[in-house]
Amino acid sequence: MPTSRAVLDTNLIVSYLLTQGDTLSRIIDHWERGSFVYLISPPMFVELKAVLARPRLQRSMSADPQALLEVVENDAMFTAGTLSLAGVSRDPKDDIFLACAVEGNADYIVTGDADLLVLKEHEGIKILRPHDFLGELEAE
Repeated sequence: MPTSRAVLDTNLIVSYLLTQGDTLSRIIDHWERGSFVYLISPPMFVELKAVLARPRLQRSMSADPQALLEVVENDAMFTAGTLSLAGVSRDPKDDIFLACAVEGNADYIVTGDADLLVLKEHEGIKILRPHDFLGELEAE
């Protein structure tokens, strides 16, 4: 049974598809093995699909975005997406990640976004860089 729940910033998924970097690949592997529950809200999923549909990005991806979207749609845990948090982050576009985390009782928000990282935590939810989250996963 997974011991933790995490919200992954859209930019991390995009970065994974572009670079297949070691840290993000290991986080995705942990998710696929069930080491944590990947939480996503309908607004986050809409954003992810829109970003991945950009032709400029599609030309640069080293992995199939459609395949990953299908895996996310089938294997991630969707929150209701009805909670609205306004003004928590200094960038209003980041509030959807915080709302998803609160709604899904997340343990972590994983991001490289300075506007979220500066918070360090929100309502007991740790906000970590991917490398630090990977360390938490591998310590469990």
